[in-house]
Amino acid sequence: MSGGDKQGIMKAGVGVYFCSCGTNISENIDIDELVRFTSTLDTVEYVKSHNLLCSEEGKNYLAEDIIKQKPDRVVIAACTPKEHEKTFRNVLQKAGLNPYLFQMVNLREQVAWATSDKSSATEKAKSYIRAAVARVALQEPLEEREIDCNTDVLVIGAGPAGMEAALLLAKAGRKVYLVEKNSFIGGRVARYEEVFPKMECASCMMEPKMDEVLHHENIELLTCSEVQEVLGFLGNFVVRVRKKAGYVDKNKCIGCGACYDQCPVTVKNEFDYNLSDRKAIHVPYTGALPNVPVIDCMSCLRFEGRSDVYKQALDQGLITKREYETFKAEDCRLCKEACLFDAINYEDKDEVIEREVGGIVVATGFELFDPSVLPQFGYGVYPEVYTSLEFERILSQTGPTCGKLLMKDGREPESVAIIHCVGSRDKDFKDYCSGVCCLYALKFARLVEKHAPSVKVYDFYADWCVPGKDNQAFLDSIKKWKNIKFIHTTLPMNVPVKKRNGKLSLACTDVSNGKHVVSADMVVLCPAMVPAKDTARLSELLLIARGKEGFFAEGHTKLAPVSTNMEGIFIAGCSQGPKDIQGSVAQAAAAAGEVLSALVPGRKLKLDVLTAEIDENACAECRICIGLCPYNAIVLDKEKNVAVVNTVLCKGCGTCVAACPSGSARSRHFTTEQIFAEIEGVLK
Repeated sequence: MSGGDKQGIMKAGVGVYFCSCGTNISENIDIDELVRFTSTLDTVEYVKSHNLLCSEEGKNYLAEDIIKQKPDRVVIAACTPKEHEKTFRNVLQKAGLNPYLFQMVNLREQVAWATSDKSSATEKAKSYIRAAVARVALQEPLEEREIDCNTDVLVIGAGPAGMEAALLLAKAGRKVYLVEKNSFIGGRVARYEEVFPKMECASCMMEPKMDEVLHHENIELLTCSEVQEVLGFLGNFVVRVRKKAGYVDKNKCIGCGACYDQCPVTVKNEFDYNLSDRKAIHVPYTGALPNVPVIDCMSCLRFEGRSDVYKQALDQGLITKREYETFKAEDCRLCKEACLFDAINYEDKDEVIEREVGGIVVATGFELFDPSVLPQFGYGVYPEVYTSLEFERILSQTGPTCGKLLMKDGREPESVAIIHCVGSRDKDFKDYCSGVCCLYALKFARLVEKHAPSVKVYDFYADWCVPGKDNQAFLDSIKKWKNIKFIHTTLPMNVPVKKRNGKLSLACTDVSNGKHVVSADMVVLCPAMVPAKDTARLSELLLIARGKEGFFAEGHTKLAPVSTNMEGIFIAGCSQGPKDIQGSVAQAAAAAGEVLSALVPGRKLKLDVLTAEIDENACAECRICIGLCPYNAIVLDKEKNVAVVNTVLCKGCGTCVAACPSGSARSRHFTTEQIFAEIEGVLK
């Protein structure tokens, strides 16, 4: 009699198998007494024991015996279901019995290893067996389903992590849609001159990879774009991306720069953190890829409401009064007239692009903690107090000073102070360590030595965080430099910055209670790394969780560092937490590997059968379950006015079942009746 027919369900004849697990179970539980006791239970047809059921010999024995005995249900008392429940379900399926007509009892971890007295352990085991036999009688056969899957991938963010993931996936033959909100790729690293610890040229390191991204046939790069909507599930996501108008045809433009040379508008360049100027039509920095300018419609004279920009251009002497009157009366066309390739398109419009993908990799990077909320450091008050990213641009050949170490008045500083842990490792702000600040502070010292060897450097630190095989040697080499002074202070970092006699004055107490007062021309702050600005929006859009510090939360800190709570969506790089370039690239490779293993061309996806279901005859249309479902798996059927579960999205968490006031929601394989039968079996 098969376990899948109605007669089998009603009869519920149970076969029970005990595993001794070598001596792990039998040493502390009387197996013979358990066999005798179990034989007396109602619905139990037979009881057998084996030394090691999970072995190849044990699995073969189990399959053959089930075929021979033909039980309607099976209970296996062995180790933890986490280890071998799937193993035994596979055995049952091969033997012709539905794998969900099976209950596993954990005698090893929950009884033998937890209860020292053998007699007590045996009695405890009896109650567990009684509970399993009562429960399994109510279990129903469940059938697994399969669906087709799309193997294309969406990657959000084109920094080091996003580019690495996109390239690995593209090289494996997958179509990749790489979405970047900026007009350029490379992320924060595009702003760096050199990278620690070997002081490699950042652009030399990154540009070959950036060029490969631009020209790979399997990568569709969408710059100036943001993800607006995501629907679906692993293997079947539908994504809508809003691509902003750039007003320059990338297929016609050759990046000659003639257009922005003619532009009369000058505004602050946000790429350089407002330390330099740019035109309304611009590329953010020399060497940016793609080398195609975009028109900033908030600055361009052609767009409505820009009379203030006309006036600014006149006041700065960029246009004559006659030109000012002309621009006010007519649309400016100077960039279009300067372009020899007819690449300027003022009629360009924003567009919404829809793509279907099977997986998503989120690599949205990071921002810096805003040090202006800590007024003692003087950021935003004194012009020569910089964040680390602003200082990166000053030291860069493509930056506002072309790589020269200059203050805003054009003079070379005589001294530079670097302050670690600004806003980090502080319970009132960010209590974590960003892990890279010590090393980039050392990099700054090395670059100051390179650009201006006579400049004195003061480094205020609390501890050294320099993990990695090359980083301690890097620290040791900087300590040998005669023009650097390290001042070891305490946390939270308290180094007030004041202006005295035309210089910045820094005062602190070191760990030995010694007092220090330092004068510096420039101060560089090393703030905590914090989540990118769009993290909260994307979290709601993608339905992926965030940790307490706001970064995307990984599935498991150790065992699933790139997974999320949403199957098919993976995280990489600094979107998951602070890390260096090496860590970001390694995590991107891991995310790409997860996608490649989950989405295999020609292979269908198996759906989870342990899902919720709603009895439409009992549903009261209260919609409580719809609002509580963490996977958006429940919708309202407007025709029937009942809640309906999308079993493709449902993960069987049971939130809706617990919350349903009418009791119409039900969890397959974890019904109220099954759970109560198990509880009563334990307590009887």
